[in-house]
Amino acid sequence: MKNILIWGVPRSGKSTLAYMIRQTFGHSVIQLDAMKRVYDILRPEDNIYAPETTDFDEARMMAKIMIGLIQCLSWGNARGEFHVYEGVSFDMDTILPALPKEKFPVSLENFVIICLGYAEISPEEKVKEMIRYETASDWSCGMNVETKLAHCESFCDESKAVRKTAERLGLKYFDVSFERDRVFDEIMQYIKQNLFV
Repeated sequence: MKNILIWGVPRSGKSTLAYMIRQTFGHSVIQLDAMKRVYDILRPEDNIYAPETTDFDEARMMAKIMIGLIQCLSWGNARGEFHVYEGVSFDMDTILPALPKEKFPVSLENFVIICLGYAEISPEEKVKEMIRYETASDWSCGMNVETKLAHCESFCDESKAVRKTAERLGLKYFDVSFERDRVFDEIMQYIKQNLFV
């Protein structure tokens, strides 16, 4: 059995996929956005949401926190405890070198990595989809259409960057622009094929 890491843009289905994995394989779900909020409460002086803090600075900082979390939790793998880590704000170029193949107990061989984005859909189409599937617990609930569109323009661009980074690093990217249920079925098949290898 392996741990699973889901990296992707907001509203790409990371949480939905994580809970599908939990239901199917029994992994504990670690929400990295929650870790970011805890960090912000415990270390407000670091000002991770300050205007001068770039997305890249935040992503590198969160990657370092995530590496420590993975190292701590990986000791449970020998006892059959496995996790699915899901989040948006972390830097894969920081994480991957910290999980070398030769290192035990934390290594890349202990992970299935899934990258999610929607690089093929227009921001306008994404807003329509967002509204169609929105729930009261979604962060976008209550936003007006113009604000959602501004977010989606940024997220569609970010999806292209995630796809490009995944290709550069040799990671598996899935585009959820269209037919998300079919893509999720494909992802679950991919996980089944690689979870015990």
